[in-house]
Amino acid sequence: MRKNKLYKILIVNVVLAIIILNYSISYANEEYITIKLGIYDYEPYFYIKDGEVEWYYKEILDKIINDINKNNTSDKKIKIEYVKGEISSLIKDLEEGKIDIMMNLQYTKERKDKFIYSKNYIGVERISIYTDKDSELGDIKSLDKKKVAFIKKEYGSQLLLDCLQLYNINPIPIWVNDYKEALQKLDDKSVVATISPSDENKLDKYNEIQQFLPGPVYITASKDNRWIIDKIDNTIDNYTEEEKEELEKIYFKYFHNKITNREVLLYIIFSIFILFILIKYIIPAKKKNKLRKKIKDNLIKDRYIVYYQPIFSSKNNKIVGFEALIRYISPEGKIVSPHFFINDIENSNMTEDLAIWVFKVILRDYEWFKLNTNLKDEKFYISMNISFNEIKSEKFLQTVNSIIEMDENFENKKIIFEVVENIESENLKEVKKGMEFLQSKNIKIATDDFGVKYSNLDILSKFNFDMIKIDKYFIDEVENNEFNHEVIMFLSKICKQYNKSIVLEGVENKEQVDIIKNIDNDNIFIQGYFYAKPQRKEDIELIKISK
Repeated sequence: MRKNKLYKILIVNVVLAIIILNYSISYANEEYITIKLGIYDYEPYFYIKDGEVEWYYKEILDKIINDINKNNTSDKKIKIEYVKGEISSLIKDLEEGKIDIMMNLQYTKERKDKFIYSKNYIGVERISIYTDKDSELGDIKSLDKKKVAFIKKEYGSQLLLDCLQLYNINPIPIWVNDYKEALQKLDDKSVVATISPSDENKLDKYNEIQQFLPGPVYITASKDNRWIIDKIDNTIDNYTEEEKEELEKIYFKYFHNKITNREVLLYIIFSIFILFILIKYIIPAKKKNKLRKKIKDNLIKDRYIVYYQPIFSSKNNKIVGFEALIRYISPEGKIVSPHFFINDIENSNMTEDLAIWVFKVILRDYEWFKLNTNLKDEKFYISMNISFNEIKSEKFLQTVNSIIEMDENFENKKIIFEVVENIESENLKEVKKGMEFLQSKNIKIATDDFGVKYSNLDILSKFNFDMIKIDKYFIDEVENNEFNHEVIMFLSKICKQYNKSIVLEGVENKEQVDIIKNIDNDNIFIQGYFYAKPQRKEDIELIKISK
């Protein structure tokens, strides 16, 4: 009896061992991890025909995934499973983890806590408003109180609707699931206009009355799939020049023939900034102390230097100020852009130390400008970049105050702190308190890169900024884009009414300068390569004393 019982136990153990062994072998033989990618008909970015997926985003992702798999020697390889749907339902599925990634979502305040975004842009999509060829509607003003098709949960749709309403243009929104349905609504006369991705060839039977850029888009993953974005970011960060050129070729394969000659250079610049800006990967915690020591050593050894970019009055072409921009001097003596070292500073929590260092430098250099240039009798300001973390920091505020008290000539200096960063609602009180403290010490506050990512009209209603700096994004197309021009005019009117200065960044040609000069505002200033690039203070020819 006892012997039979032992046999039974032995048999059960053998069976369990075989099951576990088979499971282990089966699991080990799984060569791929399947990633579910949400897609929808969205020419020229995605095109689905007979179950096959084609066009720009597919080719971009195929290359990145192939490169991840090629360089992967230990983990399982990745393969893509396409999940077709409507954009509104796909975004919901991404949030709920039913799909893993999407290719073309903008970064918004509402989405930032729901999804993980790639560090690098993958495109800047162009959206247009279309009407029938026979329609009498000639511009966006004629859309007031008319039915217009918009896409549910699509960022570009909501952004455009908000902007139209801002200018007292109030269309009746008809919300649809996708662009295909939107064009169908236009065809059957259910609406008088619709928005759709700009495509001069495919949509030539419609009348395009306005085109705009809703902003950069990213590869986006659900919260549980950070590892996917990490692999994508790491792969792009390590691309060689030849691999970057391959991505460029894919881009121009789909978009080169659809842009004007004037836009070619612009899109080349965009492609560099959107696809190939190399941002250093987050430094592991175990390397942070070593990195902090390296940065402190660089400060002691004067490895950092401040460059200055002049800012000009639009009315008399006189210099009204300078923006201070930090650079790094390599051991070989080369000047290195902040794109290549600013992440080290941020990830090692050294931004406050660098901000204090820059503040001391610009106070010293302010006196140099007064003594050694033709600005001796002129009024001008120097601005520097800080984050809201510094404004909230009691240590930073007290250090700034101590430096001011030790500077006997501070009351004769005009200093501006430029800030751009996300502000959580629970931090509003802290930020306002810090801003008011700095303003009480005669330091002006500007909002930088206005109009993109974090900075918007909402921030103007919450904080008392002295200056608004409009991002290069709006000036790039101002010659031919009525929407961008109207945004600039609207902001100029607000700033003029409330006695705030306004700076237009990234001005690069005479046509842009002429447009700005015609704006009725004495406190509108110009910054960009048309006048001067960032330089050492000693190299700025425009302020040298004639001999």
